[in-house]
Amino acid sequence: MKNVLGIGSLLVMGLFAVYYTGTFLDVQPGVTTDSLNVERNGYGHTGVAVAETETEDPVQYPVEDFTGDTSYKVLGVVDGDTIAIDYKDEMTSVRLIGVDTPETGEPYSKQASDWMTNLLLGESVYLRFSTDQLNRRDQYGRLLAYLYRVPDGLFVNLELVRQGYGRVYTVFPFKQKTLFLTYQDRAQAAKKGLHQGSALELEGEVYVTPKGKRYHRKGCRFLGSSRIPFSVEEAQQKGYTACGICKP
Repeated sequence: MKNVLGIGSLLVMGLFAVYYTGTFLDVQPGVTTDSLNVERNGYGHTGVAVAETETEDPVQYPVEDFTGDTSYKVLGVVDGDTIAIDYKDEMTSVRLIGVDTPETGEPYSKQASDWMTNLLLGESVYLRFSTDQLNRRDQYGRLLAYLYRVPDGLFVNLELVRQGYGRVYTVFPFKQKTLFLTYQDRAQAAKKGLHQGSALELEGEVYVTPKGKRYHRKGCRFLGSSRIPFSVEEAQQKGYTACGICKP
């Protein structure tokens, strides 16, 4: 009987010690106490254990591993979103996926082309093809690809958007769309490149699309995501006519 009482006393004392030192924690399965920030009350007793988490940017600039990849020499720059490379011993045009720059003669077209020239002329690039594509070439025979500069791995397509020299091209779906739109929003907020005059809608400002013939108010349902800002006077001088729906 004494042995039983002795064992019972030891158990009670052990439980009290465990409780007092705070080893009873509200811990989720798989979480160890080493990774927890333990909150204690004013008496030094342990409360609910809270897992420490790092606050990170939800959209991170991608880093690729090009070990074993083939690099291709850049032969020329056609415009802001198209270059020519030596692809399998043949000069081939490459159209960048997910980005659209102003057409030749339109505002900021020269700046985009000059930026691309300074970035890539005389350099080499790695190619990545979208898994969403049924064909690696468009109707003009151009390769559709993501470009990464050798040797630093700079993501050229995204860099165009990040620096404000191009807009996200959303006519066709692509895997990096959310990432591109996030960096476009940041470029607009910072008024970079072609966003200098369009971060805020100016009085009398209208928009045209790269292949359209009419100018529109912002928000018109016929206005695509790839839009170019003009004053009404500039749009009319270039031969655009007013949209009959939004009536700018």
